[in-house]
Amino acid sequence: MGIVVERNNFSVDDGRFQYYVGLKPHASKDELDVQTRVPVEVAVSVSENGDLVDLAFELPKKWRSDQALTFIKRQDEANYVDPRVFIVFTGVSGDVVLAAPANLEIDGAGRIIGVDIH
Repeated sequence: MGIVVERNNFSVDDGRFQYYVGLKPHASKDELDVQTRVPVEVAVSVSENGDLVDLAFELPKKWRSDQALTFIKRQDEANYVDPRVFIVFTGVSGDVVLAAPANLEIDGAGRIIGVDIH
């Protein structure tokens, strides 16, 4: 099972969707035990109907370890080029690129398990 993307309904107040990108295999957002949330800014591309096409973000120094990158490095859609993570979803093309606030979600073992994009 690859990266899972969950999209909430469009928010009229914010003028955008909210996305959750799950990186831990075989786990839904509700099953994850998040110990730490780390704020980052992500660049996201979305299609004209709101599908997530790709995203990129810079990892804070503390989270640039093999342990933290365990689930990211296992994904075919993801690539890590120090200090940035790039995730690309095939089969869709981007229409708009946006900068958005997000939180990296970290489990008790110090692994990045998800990205919650606001």
